[in-house]
Amino acid sequence: MLNASAAEHINNIDSLKQLTFTANGVLKATDTVAINRLNKIAAEYYESAPDSTRHYSLIAINAAKKINYVKGIAKGFELLGLVNSFKSDYVTANNNYNTSLKLYTQINNPFGISEAYMGLGRVQDFLGNYTRAIGFFERALAIRKKLQRQIDIADCYAIIGITYDNKGDFSTALDYYFKSLIIDLQLNNQLAAADNYCNIGVVMQHLELYSKALAYFDKANSLWLKLNDKQGISTIYQNIGEVKLAQKKYDEAYNYLNRASIMFHELGDEEGISLIYYDLGLYHYHTLKKDSAIYYLNKALQSATKNNIRYNQAQAYVGLALIYNLEKDYKKALQYAVLAQQMANKLQSLNTRADAALQMSNAFAGLKQLNKAYQQHVMYTNLKDSLKNDESLQKLTSYNLAIDFENNQKKASQKEEALVQKIAEQKRTNIIYAIIIVIITVMMVFYYNAKRNQLKANALLEDKNKEVLNQADKLNDLNILKDRLIGVLAHDLRAPLSTLRGIFSLMTDKDITHNEFIEMVPVVFRKLEYTSDFLDTLLFWINSQVDNVEDTTKSFCLCDIVKIEQANMEDQFKQKNITPINLVSSGHIVLADPNSIRIVIHNFLTNAIKFSHFNSTIEIAAQIIEDKVIFTVTDHGIGMSKKQLDRLFMGKVTSNFGTMNESGTGMGLIFCKDLIEKYNGHIWAKSQLNKGTELGFSLAADVSRLKEPV
Repeated sequence: MLNASAAEHINNIDSLKQLTFTANGVLKATDTVAINRLNKIAAEYYESAPDSTRHYSLIAINAAKKINYVKGIAKGFELLGLVNSFKSDYVTANNNYNTSLKLYTQINNPFGISEAYMGLGRVQDFLGNYTRAIGFFERALAIRKKLQRQIDIADCYAIIGITYDNKGDFSTALDYYFKSLIIDLQLNNQLAAADNYCNIGVVMQHLELYSKALAYFDKANSLWLKLNDKQGISTIYQNIGEVKLAQKKYDEAYNYLNRASIMFHELGDEEGISLIYYDLGLYHYHTLKKDSAIYYLNKALQSATKNNIRYNQAQAYVGLALIYNLEKDYKKALQYAVLAQQMANKLQSLNTRADAALQMSNAFAGLKQLNKAYQQHVMYTNLKDSLKNDESLQKLTSYNLAIDFENNQKKASQKEEALVQKIAEQKRTNIIYAIIIVIITVMMVFYYNAKRNQLKANALLEDKNKEVLNQADKLNDLNILKDRLIGVLAHDLRAPLSTLRGIFSLMTDKDITHNEFIEMVPVVFRKLEYTSDFLDTLLFWINSQVDNVEDTTKSFCLCDIVKIEQANMEDQFKQKNITPINLVSSGHIVLADPNSIRIVIHNFLTNAIKFSHFNSTIEIAAQIIEDKVIFTVTDHGIGMSKKQLDRLFMGKVTSNFGTMNESGTGMGLIFCKDLIEKYNGHIWAKSQLNKGTELGFSLAADVSRLKEPV
């Protein structure tokens, strides 16, 4: 039985058909009104019956050509592009949208041009060309903002969010989804709101926030069931099935995935079909049905390859490599892992690259090619470390965005309730006012009392606002402190912990002899001692920020700090065969906190090593100028552009990969700037692209102990 909304939708289509066709199915007229109705019918059918969209848009195009109605032809090709994209015929879809764009440009129809750009962007998104896709979408968004079409602006925000989601930039995706959702809720656009709830749930699913993901999926599904939107319902079933798989609730997962598969096949949704085959392959793998798993993963690969859906191809390759590794068929596993890595590189997907590197490492190990296995394992470790850092920040952003949105929704609801209450109060006031007109004296008394109460309420509200603003400032300061702490932990603890993990992995897997193990013990101990010492120093800084501990400024020699850090980082120098040249002497004595300055010097050296070439040198120097000690670390590595250099100390920046694909957070030097300026010092950077970088700071010299360097 159809619900009221679905029945209304069908009635709208039937009404348009009756106005457009005779009882025998012949067009009543060939004019612009009839052609616009044909395109309207085609658009109405898209969500429930895409083949009907194709049928009516072709009729509209042919009719429009007879009377040279350019707008009708352009709209028809736009709808054909939509259907062909859905059917994964991207070459035809691209041609359809380019034809539509040319025609809309010919008649100077701005909104039509934006629709064509949106279609071209969708095609590039499906092909994995995300940067080109976003370029098309931003052109469309600029036009829609100029036209002030809110519902279409919301649609554009949602599509851009999907592209960033596919790209793996979940925080940016969420930002666009919430922008779109806010407009949809303001306009009561339930179908679009359901799409956004689903998209937000998918991001939560990526970030393993499963309870939140299911909550948003439920919101979307309740709207789609109400609207009888089969495309949306099938998508939700698949997403819920994937969450249940992740939660190891396999029976529930299969129930949802099977229902989604039936609906995708009914709709002819090729992208959905290839995705559901992949999910069913994972289900059979987890339920120990390896032959069935290989069967479904091959089906997923065939479907994705046939329809040129690159992301689905990459996922299928990874899945097949995983299963063949488990079956110890290492040659086949390596073949699929290489294909996965090639596709992941085209898609610029870090997550898929990491999965492919892991499977290649396992396959090489199985084939006894241990050197190659180790290289792939190092690549996997670096990629995963980078992803974990990104995911932790994205999870935090996701929570903040979701909480902000829910708070805004509560505020909007409270405002609505207040408005209703205010209207009711106004009615009562009107009645009282009518009575007071008769009794003028009483009116004046009531007016005076009401005015006095209003002034008191305003004064109280103003005080409350000031209190809220003060609390917001405090929360903002704490948030900044938290972000910097996360950055430091990710930036300075990742390298030693990764090294320790690699050493212990070799020990656990028994890949080294007893004598080699004995030789490694001092190295392991030094790494543990250094990491523990660094944590103590970091905790000291946290206490200094939070508890406002007493001043720890003292007189010390920079040479002592440099020697300690140079010894602790000996392995990192050796890894690239870098020769450190230490020109800091016992005469370079400064006034500051030695633990804080140690963190700064550690960051300088880490950055220098990260961006230095193999077999190069790093100069560590200091000199006394008047009452200042000038300290510098100079490398001869890849350097920076002027744009990067100008933004280096201004805020959180995107960290580039080092010469061995080392990753970072972009927070280390910001942290160093705080520490140096705390002791009235100055920090700077000089760099030339492909020539090298100088990082330096100046601190007050201890004049009482000042002497010539020796």
